[in-house]
Amino acid sequence: MMTFDELAFLESHFIEEQRKGRKMSDLYESVQHAGNIIPRLYLLITVGSAYIKTKEAPVKLILKDLLDMVKGV
Repeated sequence: MMTFDELAFLESHFIEEQRKGRKMSDLYESVQHAGNIIPRLYLLITVGSAYIKTKEAPVKLILKDLLDMVKGV
């Protein structure tokens, strides 16, 4: 359960970064360079959730990308 609490904190950090002027698309792209696939998946889900909340991109596009990543696992 602590992991989910930390991911919620990370999501709020991503949203705060967006408020400071950083583009969510840049954040989304940067977490795709994480080395291992499982941590990358957690990061993508977290930043994807924040990306959806900011409404900077179509929800279907983000969810399709996340679904493709889950299939890779």
